This record gives sequence, structure tokens and C-alpha cells, in this order.
Amino acid sequence: MSARVLTIRLNVQEGSLLLEALAELPFKSVFELIGKLNQQAHELFAPGCAQHERQRFVLTESELALTIKALGNLPYHRVHELLADLNRQIQAQVNNSHSSAASQEYAGI
Repeated sequence: MSARVLTIRLNVQEGSLLLEALAELPFKSVFELIGKLNQQAHELFAPGCAQHERQRFVLTESELALTIKALGNLPYHRVHELLADLNRQIQAQVNNSHSSAASQEYAGI
């Protein structure tokens, strides 16, 4: 059985905060995820692209859980809005297991 894939929408600033949080965790546990996020960011935020516009990042449930854990280690005032937004995005996909976002990403595995 393959891992469930979820999509989250982030802008450059939110992605940077997420990477900052991951960088605080032990390297062995996050280096693949950081590489995956960097690769997606380079593809999604091409030169000339509006950096404030949100783009779709694809993560497995376990990768997303690790990012949320990492964000939880940063000061509340820096991450509470992003965590609340990620919660809304995740709930929208989990509550509708046949949502187009989740279904389309499964097809891409």
C-alpha cells in the first residue's frame, strides 16, 4: 500500500519558514525532505514568478507530519497562522478522501 499523498499551498515566505523549522531537526531525519521541498520550490517558483503567490507542494502524510512537528518547535507568534492554514488545507483533503487534489496526486505516483 502506498503512502497517502497530500498537497499544501505555500508561498516563498511560508516555505522559507518551513525549511527553517526543518533545519532545527536532526539532519538525518530531514535531509531528504528538505531536498524534495527545494526541488519543488525551484520548479514552482521560476524566475519572474510572483513570490507571494501560493504554489502546490506534494508531500506524503509522514513528511507533512514531520514538517508540522518541526513548525511546532518554533515560537508560536511566528508559526500560528501557517499552522492554522495547513490544518485547514489538510482537513479539506482528509475529510474528502476522493477530493480532486488528493486523487490527482495519487495518480501521479
